[in-house]
Amino acid sequence: MIEPLGKFNPLSGYLIDIEGVLVRDKRYLPIPGSVEWLNHLADGETPFCLVSNNTTDRPQDLIAKLNEVGFQLEIKHLVGVLELAVQWLRVREKKRILWLGSPQLTDFWVEEGFVPNSIEDCQTVVLGVNPRLEVADMDQALGPLLEQGADLLCLHRNSFYLDGKGRRRLGPGAWAGAFEALGGDGQVVTVGKPDEKIYKEALKRLGILPEKALFVSDDPVADLVTAGRMGMRTAFVLSGKYPDHAVLGRLDQEDWPDIVCSCPADMDI
Repeated sequence: MIEPLGKFNPLSGYLIDIEGVLVRDKRYLPIPGSVEWLNHLADGETPFCLVSNNTTDRPQDLIAKLNEVGFQLEIKHLVGVLELAVQWLRVREKKRILWLGSPQLTDFWVEEGFVPNSIEDCQTVVLGVNPRLEVADMDQALGPLLEQGADLLCLHRNSFYLDGKGRRRLGPGAWAGAFEALGGDGQVVTVGKPDEKIYKEALKRLGILPEKALFVSDDPVADLVTAGRMGMRTAFVLSGKYPDHAVLGRLDQEDWPDIVCSCPADMDI
């Protein structure tokens, strides 16, 4: 049963997806009403953070792009997979990586102190969104994964995303499944949604308990199931990947979101 938002107030914080919730896709054009909705939230007393699987923009660039179209955000509002990946790699002193993601982020890894094109001495294969990823690119990971014991670090496991033209493109979740099936000796780690790591980091950032949080996303499968199982309230908006609620038929009823609405602006906060 889908419940009204008011039943769950007062909330202590909001966890908010970006693409499909605030903006439609990687063109970063705001969804109608989303700028006013988020800025109203920012003006209030309830804290929020953006929980993003974005692997195509530096964190500061992502915030800048959102602010350019009217949002009022600071870098402290963002909990992203690039941040978590850097932390994971640094703690384990793994500097030599094979970056199988967007080429425009190669310099990001260099700036953060990593060697992003390591093959012969690779410690970690790092997988992110790359619409131009080819079989030859993925073949480079076979030696590190099968012979060198390299870990596979998946920035997230989304099966698809909407590109800069609004087209569905295969996401790193598809490639991660293929690499995982190889059965290498290294560990397979996911830092972004749907793994709990990024949710826990966001809750820690806000200083709130799961049962006092509302997670807002356009993806009930990849985002909201985990949030709900962790005890959060969940809101599914129809402004992104899925134009209607038919996708809920893929889920057990106990994993359905608490709220379904057309866009964030339709929620009474």
